[in-house]
Amino acid sequence: MAPYELQLIPAAETRYLRHVVLRPHQRPEELVYPGDEAPDTVHFGLYVDEEQHGVASLYREPRPGTKSTTEWRLRGMAVLASNQGRGYGAALLQACIDHAARQGGTRLWCNARTTASGFYKRLGFAVEGAEFELPGIGPHYLMWRPL
Repeated sequence: MAPYELQLIPAAETRYLRHVVLRPHQRPEELVYPGDEAPDTVHFGLYVDEEQHGVASLYREPRPGTKSTTEWRLRGMAVLASNQGRGYGAALLQACIDHAARQGGTRLWCNARTTASGFYKRLGFAVEGAEFELPGIGPHYLMWRPL
């Protein structure tokens, strides 16, 4: 048996970890992201012994300033702090990469926290543009990788 299990989950099941890991200062309604319920959107949950330890959401969405229909956006990826460094984030990201590629995707992008940019670089992402601030959340880079 694998040390974890990946599952497709409804958007509502991403919100606890979005809150605890990414945005503890936000109200529950602020953890509902545009596109969470879109037909192409998928949400992955990573479970260990039936307990959720990570989530990631994937949206068919072009990068800002483009109109591509083959780009996918990673958003709301979160792994409990006590479980980071165990490969769970990489497993969630690979599930997103695989899904987007199966759907004919050509590029995966995200707004990555500056503190997580090394993680994304190790997994094939490149920085595009300068660091920017998401109000109330902190410094980020737009990062992407080909599929």
